Amino acid sequence: MKKYLLTAVLCLFLIAACGVTTVSAFAENEAGLTINSEPSGATVTVSGKLVGYTPVFTVIPGDAMANVRVEIPGNTYEVWKGSAYVPSGQNVSMNVTVYKKSEGAKDVGLVSVSGTEGAQVFLDNSYYGTIADGSFTIDNVKLGLHSVEVKAEGYNEYATLIEVRPKNFATANVAADLVPVSSGADVPTTAGTPLSTTVPPAPTKSPVCVVLPVIALMGAWAVLRR
Repeated sequence: MKKYLLTAVLCLFLIAACGVTTVSAFAENEAGLTINSEPSGATVTVSGKLVGYTPVFTVIPGDAMANVRVEIPGNTYEVWKGSAYVPSGQNVSMNVTVYKKSEGAKDVGLVSVSGTEGAQVFLDNSYYGTIADGSFTIDNVKLGLHSVEVKAEGYNEYATLIEVRPKNFATANVAADLVPVSSGADVPTTAGTPLSTTVPPAPTKSPVCVVLPVIALMGAWAVLRR
């Protein structure tokens, strides 16, 4: 009787262990965001909530703007204020540079989109204008992570994530040469993602889910042999 009871308990344990560890890190309408900073160890607040110290991971609403505040203790550095717009289901890393007050960094950035003439430019799902004379510029953009989409009738859509930095230090450049729909070529959806923004796959399963079943099954087999 004890053997059957032990077997039942082990089975329930296996189901519970794997059921918990295979749950996705976030829901379909959420996104994962890892924030790194230079210098590290900065206090991070997302949408008014303290989430920890860099490097730090947090879950944010997908396809929505999350306000981010990064602050180095003391009075030497400027407070970094920006935002993060991440498509639902993605798990993204954002690298923040916190500048010293003496460096005079701007608190907004500049986005330059080049590509197909007449194509429409969207920033964080909002329409801003069309490409003319080869490019379109968006000024006074919040620092941080943003989604850029470029669309034109008869062409495949182009979409990418960009990281906007102070405009007196860098310009966020996007090259979007759209591919005609009839060409049958692959749609360039992530080719423009800058090197500073990594997009690893969302974690879905913990290694413990693999180890625990093996240990439990070995234990059950040993008990049943007695």
